[in-house]
Amino acid sequence: MGGGLRGGAVIGSTTSRGEMPKERLIGPQDVLATIYHVLGINPADEIHDNFGRPVKILNSGEPIRELL
Repeated sequence: MGGGLRGGAVIGSTTSRGEMPKERLIGPQDVLATIYHVLGINPADEIHDNFGRPVKILNSGEPIRELL
């Protein structure tokens, strides 16, 4: 599939009305970690701002393994 990701996957489940995740909660940080992973960027790495201070690329999140 495009970008090295598997398409058509169903990950986790929700309550009967789709109000809340029932299992396998995935958040925006996980989506970003997946994108960085596919691009070859380690989301746990740090970069430095203009003043030389270290800044984490992502504070939390894990790549969504079911899509890789």
